Amino acid sequence: MSKEGIVIGFHAVEDLLNSGVTIGKVYVNNQADKKKIGVLRQLAKASDTPFSMVPLEKLNRITRANHQGVVAIKSPIEFVPLEETITRMFEEGRPPKVLVCDGVQDIRNIGAISRSCLAFGVDLMIVGVKANAEIGEGAIKSSAGALLKLPIARVSSLSNTLEYLKSWGIVQVAATEKTDEVLSSDSFKKLDSFALWMGNEDKGLSKERIDKMDSIVRINMPGGIDSLNVSVAAGILLYHINSYK
Repeated sequence: MSKEGIVIGFHAVEDLLNSGVTIGKVYVNNQADKKKIGVLRQLAKASDTPFSMVPLEKLNRITRANHQGVVAIKSPIEFVPLEETITRMFEEGRPPKVLVCDGVQDIRNIGAISRSCLAFGVDLMIVGVKANAEIGEGAIKSSAGALLKLPIARVSSLSNTLEYLKSWGIVQVAATEKTDEVLSSDSFKKLDSFALWMGNEDKGLSKERIDKMDSIVRINMPGGIDSLNVSVAAGILLYHINSYK
């Protein structure tokens, strides 16, 4: 059964996962049959679809229909395949400019970041299956439609993604207060291809991730504030990178 982008019932959701249609998220009752759960979990993993075990009350808030403990939300956007997209850009002589959302949980920040990506010529935004907020109607509204125009890849492992981007020679950059390198007009000079990593609203990027960066900078804030909203920081960084294009 389907209504307003919602598909309910085990077999209907199983068919949806097998269809190749982009799915925003699959929710399964945490008391459901483990064997059935395993089937859906494997299908979701194979298609990089977010999968959550939730209490019955959560499913009942999504729909009052007979959902049988399984609900899927169709995605309002089509995600692009990461490897195919990166390969095509290099083949076309367009070294890609990439922004990676690593743990950004607020849909308003996802939306605002995507607007900055469009404004400053980013070719691709990458989000993690588990790491980031779901890109649904709320995120699209906050993006003023930018999420419908910007190519977005959804990946199961951001760690593997980082290594994949590095294998192409794409420079990995990030901002953190844990460095003495202050952002300046020379920070990103002649940076033709990059992957800018933006971390979680509260914790930022992990130390493990920062250690993998090719370049890290600190946004100087003389006004006494020690951190910025992640979407504001993304806009500042993209402006500096874009100023050399």
